Amino acid sequence: MTDLRGHLEDIAGPVTPVAPGQIEADVLRGRRATRQRRSMQAVVGSLFGVAALTAVFTIPSGGVGAGPQGPTAAAPPAVVTAVDLVAYQGAQPKGFTVDKVPAGWFIQSDDNYSLTLAPEKVRNPGPDVDPSAQPEYDPANFVGKIGIFLESRDQSGPGRDGIDLTVGDGTGVLVKHLPPMIPGQPDGDPNGDYGWSLWVPQPSGIWLIVQFPERLDMSREQMAELAAGVHVHRNASQGAG
Repeated sequence: MTDLRGHLEDIAGPVTPVAPGQIEADVLRGRRATRQRRSMQAVVGSLFGVAALTAVFTIPSGGVGAGPQGPTAAAPPAVVTAVDLVAYQGAQPKGFTVDKVPAGWFIQSDDNYSLTLAPEKVRNPGPDVDPSAQPEYDPANFVGKIGIFLESRDQSGPGRDGIDLTVGDGTGVLVKHLPPMIPGQPDGDPNGDYGWSLWVPQPSGIWLIVQFPERLDMSREQMAELAAGVHVHRNASQGAG
């Protein structure tokens, strides 16, 4: 046993003494790293929770979560994009059909629950595009896009005051999105641009919602014109949540 211990000591070499305070410094660094990871996880978890609402179409009354995913915490486009409405050319979607779309936009995704309009620049993502990092390329994410869907089954109208707007032969309610609330960050400017949702009552009593993103330079009249050209079909379905 003595020979074995000596042999192991020869292999390991001499023990290097630890400088005074080194252990405490290592522990402190480890604790700081843990706190940083937890802070990042809290923020990322919050952002993921917002984005996840898109899949279940939770739409709480125009506040955080107004529309399928609510005011997004992602950075808005660098510049305001002015748009013109043009007649839609192409195959019509399933649950909803549209008469007009912004010029240079296309239908990125559609099913019985929603329809998403996106800028042409995201139509064909290259092999290096990561939709989780660039949500405009993710068909399930409404960031920077126009979303069309019905109110959730547990809702009954906007639930918050807005601006009455003539939409076709009826009247809709244009509701401004509230600033996002991100843990650990200052509150957003209540006068900032966080997008809008236009609520349009349907003959069935259900409300159609057309969600417009931040920094999309559309007038109220253009929003109403686009919404007036949205047609809800029998197979359109409401989400729940």
